[in-house]
Amino acid sequence: MSCNGILRKGETACFTCGDPAPGHKTKKPFAQQFALFITITFFASLLLTAASFFTDRTPPFTACLAASIILLFVKRSADQVAGRRT
Repeated sequence: MSCNGILRKGETACFTCGDPAPGHKTKKPFAQQFALFITITFFASLLLTAASFFTDRTPPFTACLAASIILLFVKRSADQVAGRRT
């Protein structure tokens, strides 16, 4: 659509500009799906860390904090691989 290239019937993306073919849905790459999973896991870990202050039914605070810090580094790496700069 943006470069007015001609596509064959079986092509899913333009070979010159990389835009998807009209009416053709593209799947999210695995890296973006993984980055979303890690982001959700990171925020769940933060909630568990906060909950460990108020109750004894959660893992120890130091374990929750360590998991949150590790997930923060993994989240930043996954975001960079997925192409999202935050």
